[in-house]
Amino acid sequence: MMRFFKPVFLLAPLAAMLIAAAPTGSGAPPTREDRLAQAAALVDAGKAADALTLLDGLIAESDLPADKGQVEGLRSFALARLSKFAEARTAIEFAVDATMNPSLLLLRQLFVLRALNGDVPGAGQTLQLIATSNPAWLGELPNELINDVLRGLAGEEERRFDLALTLVTAQYAPADQTVGDGDELKLSVIAGLARRNRLDEARPIADLLLNPVSLVRLGVDRRFQPLWADMEKRLGPGADTADAAFIAAAEARLATSPKSLVALSGVAEALNIASKEPEALARLQGVGEGADALAAMSNREIWITNLKARLQADGGQVDKALATLDAVAALPADANPNGLAFRIIAADLAEETGRHADALKRIEAVQSPDLNDWGKGALMAIKACALARSGQSADAAKAAAALPSGWTKDGNNRAVQAALSCVGRTDAAAALLIKRLEDEDSRDDALFDLQPFLLADRPNAPDRMTKADLRALKARPDVKAAFLKYGRDLPAAVSPPR
Repeated sequence: MMRFFKPVFLLAPLAAMLIAAAPTGSGAPPTREDRLAQAAALVDAGKAADALTLLDGLIAESDLPADKGQVEGLRSFALARLSKFAEARTAIEFAVDATMNPSLLLLRQLFVLRALNGDVPGAGQTLQLIATSNPAWLGELPNELINDVLRGLAGEEERRFDLALTLVTAQYAPADQTVGDGDELKLSVIAGLARRNRLDEARPIADLLLNPVSLVRLGVDRRFQPLWADMEKRLGPGADTADAAFIAAAEARLATSPKSLVALSGVAEALNIASKEPEALARLQGVGEGADALAAMSNREIWITNLKARLQADGGQVDKALATLDAVAALPADANPNGLAFRIIAADLAEETGRHADALKRIEAVQSPDLNDWGKGALMAIKACALARSGQSADAAKAAAALPSGWTKDGNNRAVQAALSCVGRTDAAAALLIKRLEDEDSRDDALFDLQPFLLADRPNAPDRMTKADLRALKARPDVKAAFLKYGRDLPAAVSPPR
């Protein structure tokens, strides 16, 4: 599970579990309800060990499963606050099983503890139970951990599809996402339905998509050809219809939560997709500026600065963009688990904007032993391109040789493909791109990358060299044949301007 996840949800106040009866003060011995209330108060007061002593005595006196379950529920919270997560999980599982209608507090505790203990299937089953009990309760769960569970089920396609379908059906929409963030989950469900020859069931889900990018993805992939006419209608001339609807939805969300940085970033995201980059950047002025402002931002909010940096770079403000990314990377590691990711993003930006020497210095500064294989692949690909584009061909070839020689199921194939193009190994790059088109899990990204409106040469675009490499690959007969087998160019009439 998430290495940096802090189980703050295990610290939720236990007021909902307090017994209504309070000590009478009459001098009579405290009742069972009095002792349960006292134990809950001790947990809330940070005296978990004292609470456990009291609860252990109550367990010994409990005969009925329901009574024992009530005690075990409190014990789970006390144990969790002492970081005894395995014991806390055992206790909460008994409590939920012994309760006829488990509360949100109990089910949330069960979900978090199963996830923290690495029981991804069990955590997924709990999510489905919560969705069945009360779909609104899903919004009370840590979205970051839900996403982690979905990623953890990547190797179990059927289970992941069932869970994703459950979440979409329950209209899961956490507060810490933009109006377009939920599209990724919906798109995965639509792809799963297509794989199962149930695409007709996908139409109501497709109707919920808000991001024009999502409409384009469905509109160029032959798996979803029955939906193409609907997607083109929703995009409208030059994608203006979809852009306007997306911006309006984002503005409406911001109007209901005017202080939400996530909602604000949703407006900037919508404006950016509508090719209104200056307006998008203007909406993010002041966001994440200064160490105090960055330190106060949540993990989800921190990623808004990545959008801001991309907008700055697109407007030719490369120095400001790099400074924006560097400020996040400089945050203390315990407060920013994504520091390495931002360092890699900054190195990539430096390389794409032609600052190859700067990119190489940044790469050397990243502690690669702390990276996973995906990050290492990205870093080595950036290095290969920076060396190749600065005329250091031999060193570039050596860097590229450290990457996988071809397509891998869980590898960073996009980065490897870029590196192969940079060092002139175009046959290998083309073969890798074809494999990306053939693979159902990466096809939509590959088809989207090759769309004409994205490949067109824009004089001031930061990634002109990468786009030129992609245009050359797409023009090859073998790549062109694979592209047309699995997809198409979005019709010019509904293609967005870039």
